Amino acid sequence: MLAIERQEQIVSQIRRDGAVRIHELTKQFGVSVETIRRDLLELERQDCLHRVHGGAVGIAVAKQYHRLEERTEENPQKKEELSGYAAGLIREGDVLMVDSGSTAIAFAKMLAEEFERLTVITYSLHVFEILKKKEGFTLYLCAGAYLRDESAFCGQWALQMLEQFHAKTAFLFPSAISLQNGIMDYDQELYHLQRAMMKHADRSVFLADSDKFEKSALLKLADVNEAVTFVTDSGLRKEILELYQENGIEMIRGEQKK
Repeated sequence: MLAIERQEQIVSQIRRDGAVRIHELTKQFGVSVETIRRDLLELERQDCLHRVHGGAVGIAVAKQYHRLEERTEENPQKKEELSGYAAGLIREGDVLMVDSGSTAIAFAKMLAEEFERLTVITYSLHVFEILKKKEGFTLYLCAGAYLRDESAFCGQWALQMLEQFHAKTAFLFPSAISLQNGIMDYDQELYHLQRAMMKHADRSVFLADSDKFEKSALLKLADVNEAVTFVTDSGLRKEILELYQENGIEMIRGEQKK
């Protein structure tokens, strides 16, 4: 097989699966690791892929950003699925920081259903409104300037209040994740609050449905290997899951339905 034919097949696989792994390509094509690495280098030069440790991923495509009320209607079952998996990372009495967003709404509903005693720190008005009915919950709403499109508070006052707390776990809901470009979001007003949550928690957990992997957004929050955990749904392709795991990234994925 000519190199150009092999490279065309590699590009087709990346478009189909989102990622390829070097050791699987060597078996598939019966060539050496060095040959596959040269192929990936050439394809990266042509802007067909991004090389990462152990393989390659597709070029991230920018997601369009919608208002919160529109995003809430997108993939509701996946958001519930993610929240259910995240419940296993929480214990009664934990102190949590909770980001804003459409997945945050499903996550807050899960907290209200599954737990009786938690401390929750948030700048999301939706999260606060859902959890305020729980008598066993201690709530702190970091208020400041009201960001109407996100139903959340932002600005220096909200940030100063948030920085006074420390949590066991921060739960955040990014717009995009990429091995090459990191964990990303769109909202500039909430960027510093999200970064502060990561700084002031022992552990950062990012809930993201499978459609958000190997995509791009405006602002980089962190690298994917910054001691974080990703929770995603069963739709994440096996090739992408294994490539992230090979890069030392903790992944929690729902089981495929039989």
